[in-house]
Amino acid sequence: MEVWTINEQGIVNHPWLDAPLADYEAQMAQAGLEQAQLLSDIFADALEKFSPRSIAVLGCASGNDFNRIPASVSRVVGVDINPGYIAKAKARFNGRFESLELIVGDVQDGTIAFTPVDLIFAGLILEYVDVPTVIARTRSLLTAKGPLITALQLPGADSRRVSPSPYPSVESLEESMHFFSPVELRKVAEASGYIQSESRTVVLAGSKQFQVQVFRAGRRTTQSAGRAGNRRAGTLRRQAQ
Repeated sequence: MEVWTINEQGIVNHPWLDAPLADYEAQMAQAGLEQAQLLSDIFADALEKFSPRSIAVLGCASGNDFNRIPASVSRVVGVDINPGYIAKAKARFNGRFESLELIVGDVQDGTIAFTPVDLIFAGLILEYVDVPTVIARTRSLLTAKGPLITALQLPGADSRRVSPSPYPSVESLEESMHFFSPVELRKVAEASGYIQSESRTVVLAGSKQFQVQVFRAGRRTTQSAGRAGNRRAGTLRRQAQ
């Protein structure tokens, strides 16, 4: 089954719409940068570890990582804001999976929806969105025990957000890219009902660093439970007086 949905409502002059796929893919594969391979490896590791039957990739581009998806995954959902990227993903992977759902749209848009999946991968996309909005949205898009896997770029010594590029369209993305702290991401995730089960730093040969975090649906944090317990105790004391 193949589903190809276009949802361009609210997408106006977004910088990712002006980045040709060839420029983006060449930038990600640059010698000494090799971020495409990094993301692909993180993605493949997650698939091996959690063995999902269905997955969603937020910011899937042209499906660069889809060739790492094993045959055990029967349903694949890809979401990207650039219709050209999605069209390329369709051309590359049409008929490859039992079910391929490709959605053109902004992941921040509340109208982006699909049947919950067993794993969501969000690699190097949270730097371009309103993080609390997107993280909160993922809860309804995951099955009960499904993990959310994120990869954040960490600030470097040179303070640049986007690596030097020979492609002006890629350079222009720096204006809309913002670092987001892994600590703050954990707090945002907890506020949406997740618990962090894993966090590790990955360093590329060129010294660029990334934080990979795994979140699972969980109970309220101990701090939140403690506050709730204090409120209940206060209520009981008032009732006894």
